[in-house]
Amino acid sequence: MKVTYDDVFNSYMELRNKIRNKKVINYFEILLESNINYLVNSINKGYKLSKFNIFFIKEKKYRLILSNNIYDKIYNHLVSKLILSKLDKYLIDSNVATRINKGTRYARYLLHKYLVKIKNKNNKFYILRFDIKKYFFNINHQVLLNKLSKYLNLEEINIIKDILDSTNKDYINNKIKLFNNKYKLNLPLYKKGKGLSIGALSSQMLATFYLNDLDHLIKEELGCKYYIRYMDDGIILMESKDKLKYIYEVLKKEIIKYDLEFNNKTKIYVSYEGFSFLGINYYIRNNRIIKRISKKLRKDIVNNRINYINYKFYKNYFRYVR
Repeated sequence: MKVTYDDVFNSYMELRNKIRNKKVINYFEILLESNINYLVNSINKGYKLSKFNIFFIKEKKYRLILSNNIYDKIYNHLVSKLILSKLDKYLIDSNVATRINKGTRYARYLLHKYLVKIKNKNNKFYILRFDIKKYFFNINHQVLLNKLSKYLNLEEINIIKDILDSTNKDYINNKIKLFNNKYKLNLPLYKKGKGLSIGALSSQMLATFYLNDLDHLIKEELGCKYYIRYMDDGIILMESKDKLKYIYEVLKKEIIKYDLEFNNKTKIYVSYEGFSFLGINYYIRNNRIIKRISKKLRKDIVNNRINYINYKFYKNYFRYVR
């Protein structure tokens, strides 16, 4: 991968506002031109990733974060922009995580559209909600590289391989064990040849792509018109319970090929029972779609733990519900 000064500078400017530690930005910008030139030369000669800064945060549960330094962040951004962005055209429309003009809001828009269509055909229908067990930690590097090799050249594959190999280092698990012992946690460990770093843009894009073949199977071969996947969180709407049960059995076998398994949240619901998806609880009552924001999402909004664009959306949504 060859880059120019403008490539690196533009990537830095795109990242700048997303970096919370302003001291890091200030130090980087003291010698901005020198740092940009250093990155251009390093990337063109063959960039080597540094060690992660490893910590954990508490949201609904404790989550492990593997954070890159600013140089690695820019490199990751460039890899995502110049290499992984090529994969977008091969993804189905309803694979909605980490994609331009898609994401959470688009997923909810699609789901509402699908619910309107299916309830108008049949007031009673069925919903398969699937969730994959420890998705980021269990993504198999070799399976992923084999799938990427259909779309990327050898040089690009080797760049991705280096990024994947960064989770195979012993210091990562040693730090996780230290956290687990010190704070009485149960953070998962990385297995050799498995897992993506949590937090990097390249990891998010690779996780979005990993189940691409499964998405096409569901939509095109199994004929599921009303299907959405947001990373490891998927939903299928169908009028026939028997057919949905059959699809569920097919998927349980198919997911093994990806070295993954569904967790215990995976379940088939009846429309009148209600179900949740991406922080919204949905109910069908008297052929009407009723939406309620989940308690966790409501708490995040009140505590301003979501970005400003989504905050405006939910603020308006609260007003609409009232």
